[in-house]
Amino acid sequence: MADEEKTVFPNKMRTINDFQEFHRWLDKKNNFNTDIFLNLTLLSGEVGEVAQVLKNVYSMTDPARNEDEIVSLDEALKIHREDLGQELADCLAYIFKLANYTGVDLQQAYIDKMEKNVHRTWKYHGKDKLS
Repeated sequence: MADEEKTVFPNKMRTINDFQEFHRWLDKKNNFNTDIFLNLTLLSGEVGEVAQVLKNVYSMTDPARNEDEIVSLDEALKIHREDLGQELADCLAYIFKLANYTGVDLQQAYIDKMEKNVHRTWKYHGKDKLS
């Protein structure tokens, strides 16, 4: 790709604060609707799209759901990784936007929450951790 065709972002997007700033810029540039309830609905739709990709992954690995050749989870994920990444990125974008629209410093909120999680006692059910 030629240099003049490369996308130039307004910042380096290295920290959560940078990503939030990018989305403030993008919202203004494109005059996006900042209604928190609409954006929560749009985020929910994107989560559904993640679920659809993972459903496709599951179908490839489950003999009861796949009449074709069964593949390993790693292979199914490899096949769908790009789509999964795109949908997860859409979810992340809406999370940044919702944080912006509600005045949440997501970077600090994340640090604060992980500090609690480090010291939290996790309950177990069988082999799986419950949060």
